[in-house]
Amino acid sequence: MARIYIKQPGRICSVLFFAVMFIYSHVCIDKLSAQVPDNAVLLPGTYEIDTITIRARIRLVDPVARPYTEPVSLFPTISRLSHTDIRKQGAVTLIDAMNFIPGGFTETRGRQVKQFFSVRGQKYPYPDYAVNGVWQKEFEELPYFFSASDIEEIEVIRSSAALLTGLSGLAGLINIKTREYTDFETRVDLEYGSLNSLHSHISTGNRIGNFSYAAGLGHDRSDGPEGRHAKEAMTNLYTRMNWQISDKLGVNTSLFYLNGERELALALPPAEKRYQDMIQGFDPYNALLTNMKMTYRPSPKLSSELQVFYSQRNPTFYDEVAETTSNEKDYEYGFNFIQSVRVMPSNVLRFGGLYNHWVAPNGKRFYIGKKCDTETISGVITDEQRLGPVTLDAGLRITGTYLNEYAAFNIEGEGGKFRTVTPVTDEWEPALIQGSVGITYTVTERFSAFVNSAAGNIKPRVGTLLDNKGTEPVHEPLNEIRYKIDIGLLHNFGNAGKMTLTAFGVFQKNAIALSGTTYLDPESNIRRELYLNRNQNQKGIEFEIISPTLMDIIRPFFNITFMQSKMEEDGALVVNKENPVWIANAGIYSVWKSFDINLMGKYVSPFENDRFVSVADGPQPLGDFFVTDLNAGYTTNWKTPVRFYLRSKNLTDKIYSTVNGYPDYGRMVYAGINVIINRLRPQPSVPLCR
Repeated sequence: MARIYIKQPGRICSVLFFAVMFIYSHVCIDKLSAQVPDNAVLLPGTYEIDTITIRARIRLVDPVARPYTEPVSLFPTISRLSHTDIRKQGAVTLIDAMNFIPGGFTETRGRQVKQFFSVRGQKYPYPDYAVNGVWQKEFEELPYFFSASDIEEIEVIRSSAALLTGLSGLAGLINIKTREYTDFETRVDLEYGSLNSLHSHISTGNRIGNFSYAAGLGHDRSDGPEGRHAKEAMTNLYTRMNWQISDKLGVNTSLFYLNGERELALALPPAEKRYQDMIQGFDPYNALLTNMKMTYRPSPKLSSELQVFYSQRNPTFYDEVAETTSNEKDYEYGFNFIQSVRVMPSNVLRFGGLYNHWVAPNGKRFYIGKKCDTETISGVITDEQRLGPVTLDAGLRITGTYLNEYAAFNIEGEGGKFRTVTPVTDEWEPALIQGSVGITYTVTERFSAFVNSAAGNIKPRVGTLLDNKGTEPVHEPLNEIRYKIDIGLLHNFGNAGKMTLTAFGVFQKNAIALSGTTYLDPESNIRRELYLNRNQNQKGIEFEIISPTLMDIIRPFFNITFMQSKMEEDGALVVNKENPVWIANAGIYSVWKSFDINLMGKYVSPFENDRFVSVADGPQPLGDFFVTDLNAGYTTNWKTPVRFYLRSKNLTDKIYSTVNGYPDYGRMVYAGINVIINRLRPQPSVPLCR
């Protein structure tokens, strides 16, 4: 490996960058300790406050007060990005904001789903999404459009063991918590940059007694690279209201509306010629997401939470070459309920259920023209027991889907002409079962050890077909059986620093994986990707260190994920080259007087893939890139402070691709201003990067 680094100057830069950040993080800890007098920790008052702080970080919330919180044994595998973190990074979209979490990887391409985000190589299915804890069945096209300015916090459960928030926790989960305000604030953002890109957003909010509100309106547009058919424009509206009716009863409502258009970027070599010639896009694209949450806390021992939701997505997809237009409208609605009971002072039982009704009248994407009408019912139960320094948790979720009408693919083996497939009606799919068990041992007030394991089955994505090796595809892939384990250590230091080390393993029987081949329906002229069932596994180690704020000026972070992926081929397990071996992120958030400079870097090791290329060309090399992002600004001392800033993505103009045929656009430079109006003049600060 060392010989390879010597031959590749780009890798030398990335290794040096992360090595310096790693060493610097340790130096930060030493300096932090040196700044605190030895006798300070002996003062009873100081020690007591410190203990309370660390306890709060180890057990972030009470499962009765916050019933949807995942078990404590998953804490080392949960990444939380605050609104301030997102601002420091200069992130504009939800996908941008998640770029630097441990093991985070984004596949950027020009198809209908522009960007797929994954952790630990968990794909097919990719991680699920939830908005304010409300699970979204169809969300893949929206993360790129979702404005980061309206996000209060992003919670990424990197482990495949989430039980309480989503239904597909065996692939990880992303929970988006929208903006909330505790005092009056109005913010205006305006930015212009490369590719004639424009970002504008205005937001406001306040808390008045037991009532608070938030609202935001934004518009983003870009012409994209010249000649690539990549123009985009999106307007988004956000509102939220919280009303604490009494000490026991609260109501929370939120609404998102998005409207715009997007051209699908033309592919470049080595992508197959047909992808280079496609002229497709969405015009218009609109979506509406609404939910209402009601909480009832009659006593410290009981709590109930009911979520009611409705979501609608209504894109119009066009193909100028085929001269076709199709409406891919779909909508879903339902409710999610959970009850928390403190059975004993040291034991909390949680149970609940979810109902989701999803309808796509005209079908979606690869199965356009085939109506889908499904109802999903799920039940979950978890228990958490504390025995001194040890916390035990266990949970079980069972999910079933009823097919009112479903004709996305041939499930009865009648043939391959999808136009003539008889819809499946009034039939239950096989139930999906998922369970988890965890143990947490609090060694000291600062140090804890965690173990969490989970098992369950995963159903193929709606509309997928099994590759029958040259013959006409007939069936969907088999359900996947997945096992996983996390073993983690968490050490807290300073007032906000932490260090985690996690070993993980994911073992998949009949894993659902892309085969690299496609099927063209001769009657509908729709081309669909085919999938394989194969055994595979991923094993790896994650390390993360986040320093406390040093000298009120800087706060560095560093994380690295090593992963070994294997898959079954000709009856034997071989290295799966479709996943990178390691992903590393590092950065420094800093502020000095009225200046702030935030530098972030990311390295992704080489991998390969044959997606979007011809079978004759075979897998193509991808990844192997080190990129840096910079966000720097100056805040005035005016009565209404204004921040003038410059930011750059891919500062060194590195040429790389994460998907065949869709290279990164290269260095992007933006200039902008932030204006904040609030009751108290804000002081520059370094964010709490958790």
